[in-house]
Amino acid sequence: MKDRTREAVMSLLGGTFGNAIAFDLFGGTGVLAFETVSRGAAKGIVFEILKSAAREIQTNAKSLGITDRIEVIQTDVLDWSKGLPGNCTRFSQNPDQIWVVFCCPPYSLWESNGKQLLAMLERWWIAAPPGSLFAVELEEATSPEYLPKQADWDLRVYKPARMAVAEKETPKQETPTE
Repeated sequence: MKDRTREAVMSLLGGTFGNAIAFDLFGGTGVLAFETVSRGAAKGIVFEILKSAAREIQTNAKSLGITDRIEVIQTDVLDWSKGLPGNCTRFSQNPDQIWVVFCCPPYSLWESNGKQLLAMLERWWIAAPPGSLFAVELEEATSPEYLPKQADWDLRVYKPARMAVAEKETPKQETPTE
């Protein structure tokens, strides 16, 4: 994700993240988790399939002095996510703790595994507590059909990317009528 796009997304998400847990589903450099932690998130969980990249993220967290707030999980997040919601219970004892979920896979993955990505995002959406925030990066030409239908996505173009941002609504309480 380009720097200007990342700044715009952070602003769209509210700019600060209180006591949230950030999940960077396709870590790369881990910068999204680092940025979210620097903006107040309690913890950043970074999924990265490549061992060398996972080690680099850990090294960078150490140099920034935030190893207590960054956890790197070296795995295939598509497979790991099949265990949701159970897999996430180890990250927080508070079931109401808000999540910030970043999904920025390589663009080619949307073409080769778009349906798998959609299924994964749907699992995350269902598992996330109300009030959680989602940011999904698509290539500008990628169809938004790969976004969960349960969400009201705010789509923005930041060439060559298209960002989709949504907040999981708190269920509305029905008020009794007299």
